[in-house]
Amino acid sequence: MEEKSAGNRGFLILSIAGLLTKVISVFYIPLLQRIIGLDGYGIYQNCYEVFLFVYAVTNLGTQPAIAKVVAELIALEKPNDAIRALKISRTLLALAGAILSILLMLFAFPIGRMIGNPAASYGILMLAPSIFVTSLLSSYRGYFQGRNSMTAIALSQVLEQVINIVISLTCAYFLVKISVEYGSAGGTIGTSVGALVACLYMVYIYGQNKFEENSIVAQQNSKRVRTKHIIKKLIKYGLPITLSSGLQNFGSLVDMVNVNSRLAFAGFSLQEAQVLYGVLGRYKTLLSVPLIIVTALGTTVLPAVAAATALKDKKEIRRKTTFAFRITLIITVPAAVGLSCLGQEVFELLYGTDQGFELMVMGSVVLILMSVVQIQTVILQSMNKLYFVLGTFSIGIIAKIIANYILVGMPEINILGVVAGNFLWFVIPMLLNQRALKRALRVRISILRNAIKPLIASAVMAVVILAIKTPSLLLIEIANGNTLLKGIITLILISIGGFVYLYLLVLLGGIKKSDIDSISSRIFNYLPRFIRKNLK
Repeated sequence: MEEKSAGNRGFLILSIAGLLTKVISVFYIPLLQRIIGLDGYGIYQNCYEVFLFVYAVTNLGTQPAIAKVVAELIALEKPNDAIRALKISRTLLALAGAILSILLMLFAFPIGRMIGNPAASYGILMLAPSIFVTSLLSSYRGYFQGRNSMTAIALSQVLEQVINIVISLTCAYFLVKISVEYGSAGGTIGTSVGALVACLYMVYIYGQNKFEENSIVAQQNSKRVRTKHIIKKLIKYGLPITLSSGLQNFGSLVDMVNVNSRLAFAGFSLQEAQVLYGVLGRYKTLLSVPLIIVTALGTTVLPAVAAATALKDKKEIRRKTTFAFRITLIITVPAAVGLSCLGQEVFELLYGTDQGFELMVMGSVVLILMSVVQIQTVILQSMNKLYFVLGTFSIGIIAKIIANYILVGMPEINILGVVAGNFLWFVIPMLLNQRALKRALRVRISILRNAIKPLIASAVMAVVILAIKTPSLLLIEIANGNTLLKGIITLILISIGGFVYLYLLVLLGGIKKSDIDSISSRIFNYLPRFIRKNLK
């Protein structure tokens, strides 16, 4: 019971930290766009796609792999070997990160020409050092994740993001005076500095916790795991997760080149294509806000399922899996419906224009698919179904690239074709992964059944929002489109929608008191009395 509450507290801590960093990021992007322009932001997005691919190869697979190895060793009461897993992975990642950083610096300009946007080369050059720093950072975060110590990870994320934004906006402001290309590159400088500060913080917390001294005492009479075995485990878990993450981001990279070339085929100039890619970046940024809670959930579920798998506890695996899917749908269904209903208003509030809001209205459903696939992936990886996940991702990416090639090349569809491609990218793996989970767990976990109550509550929420929105638009028209009034009304609509959804979900029994208590009993005390009365 203690481990369960610790894991759920970790989910709460990571969710709050993740939301905080994403909210900061959501307000950072409009500021950056105002500094470097929408075409400059399009360049920024292009260089970030290249960076994210290299980052995925060194970080996205290695952190969960380290966490999985550490969680298993802790579950088997081998804390000293868990420390050795950290040190071994840190050395390997430092070497790989250094090599990739140097290569990215050397080939920044050829890569810029290869992706069809030479202006992105400066940003790629500025992002290169962060690969080395984030490689070291992921080794420490993986260790803390494996130990279910989420507070340090959460604080490091907030620290990293705040430093990143302050440095990036400052550099972009001064460098854009030289050129748009330099301004876009300036917007990436904070990534390395923020990661460095976060890494130093994690090293400090690691030392403060005295893990090494405590682990030696705890594992005195236990047989030591051989270094060769730890490396094998890290490679066994890390390679397929890295390939999956790398493939996913490679798909985005190919997609970027594909989209740029197909927009050119559709008759758009390079600058127009950069603007459209900037609009796509707005959509991706907003979509990633609710997704951060799912990421936090996945981060806490992975070590728990990995430990249960090591102990062959299928009952615990099923319990964690069911909880993860329920929470994922409770969060993402209303978020998708709300973004679809208020896409135009949210775009105007954050970006000062509604340009591209159609992407959100049509593509908000992708949020639900992405979230479900993310949780499925974490669970399957925790259960050692690593190469299966790689296969399903591959099929989804191929479908996405084909759809984008056809649809983006049509002038009347252009950038909207990416939404259709993204739908295929996630719906195919979702269906295949669900079948695999059913076979592995020998129990049916119905996504639709878990989604019914959130869908009903979200549908009523949408009706209420649209009913209030109509007279609100009349009020804005009378006030000659006052920007401040628009912003206030949008925030009021979001608040009302959130309240209606929460209240209805409680009435329907979609959220139970035990769910809230398992995360934090304090939350219950902050809820209004009439909601607490209806919690079962």
